[in-house]
Amino acid sequence: MIRKILLFALLITSFCNVSSNERSLSDRIDSIFSEINLEAEPACAIGVIKNKEYLFKRGYGLSNLEHEISLTPDSVFRIGSISKQFTAMAILILEEKGVLSLDEPIKKYIPDLIDYKENVTIRHLVHHYSGLGDYEYSDYPGRFINSVGEEFRWGNQDYMSNDEVYALFKTLPLIMKPETKFWYSNLGYGLLAIVIENITGMTLREFAEKEIFKPLGMDNTFFNDDVNQVVTNRADAYTPRENHPGEYKIFMTNLSNVGDGGLYTTINDFIKWDQNFYVNKLGDQKDKLIQRMKRNFFKQSAEKARKDNDVYRDEDTYAFAQNFDVYRGFNRWSHSGSWVGYTAKYSRFEDLEFSSVVFCNNEEIDAGQISDKITDLYFDRENN
Repeated sequence: MIRKILLFALLITSFCNVSSNERSLSDRIDSIFSEINLEAEPACAIGVIKNKEYLFKRGYGLSNLEHEISLTPDSVFRIGSISKQFTAMAILILEEKGVLSLDEPIKKYIPDLIDYKENVTIRHLVHHYSGLGDYEYSDYPGRFINSVGEEFRWGNQDYMSNDEVYALFKTLPLIMKPETKFWYSNLGYGLLAIVIENITGMTLREFAEKEIFKPLGMDNTFFNDDVNQVVTNRADAYTPRENHPGEYKIFMTNLSNVGDGGLYTTINDFIKWDQNFYVNKLGDQKDKLIQRMKRNFFKQSAEKARKDNDVYRDEDTYAFAQNFDVYRGFNRWSHSGSWVGYTAKYSRFEDLEFSSVVFCNNEEIDAGQISDKITDLYFDRENN
């Protein structure tokens, strides 16, 4: 009887310690948002993953200011360039099916593409070594024009249909020879969306639903190729109103093109993507598909490349829309995203089975900084 009492007491003590640790982490994450009026301002939804489960998840601030709707782990965010991971995975699934090769020219899959006079491959597009510029950062002055003949504004001021955007994408020349250097190109991932559609006869939205989101059970995740559709639980995006502290304006995109961005998802859905890096459920459900996601342009592991003193971030460590680095002594895969009023960051420490997911609907908040703060809080807690 005494032994049972002692065992019960030990279990209770252990439970209390775990609960206390979780509360401590929760309280510390709460403090990150202490300077924001969470009852009146937009902010972020947070997820902390440990051992393939959420150690912590919470929404901070408002999803919709007009109706005072709070952010939750089920709020739907646009996650910007983190979307590229899903486009890259779609390409790898098609490679696994044997319907494309990464080393074939994209002209084979986009017959009405202009003649680059150079061999530009799928692999080049995936790893940003194609020689293409980036439409968002003025690499093509005079090529994107708005209705009054001025440079197109990529916020929410101007409009083009998907057909118009993709038609222009196919006319843009290289700005350097392929493999000259790493040059981040949203344009390249827009072309990958066209490749997928031309091969499969399905839009990227349809293909990703069939081959990625449905197998993973990501029921509230999709490439939004029509931003005017009703999205249940959508978190609206905001930007601070100049010279009016504490006030915001809606900052949502008018554009519906996808591939380089355009993915909508939730904290509760995203963990299923994170879990798949440990046990693959996509394609032929083999680990090979996941290992391919970690191969950089030079066909060597990014981890090996990073240990070379002559290796630079991005140039040698960008692999299928994942950046590899070492943070606080641990290997990290990550990618950020931002578009109009949304910012996002996903970081995964596979050796620790630890990840952080940060989705924000306030342009003023840097999701990457929030992610690093959360990681620091977690590491500091583990070391105490």
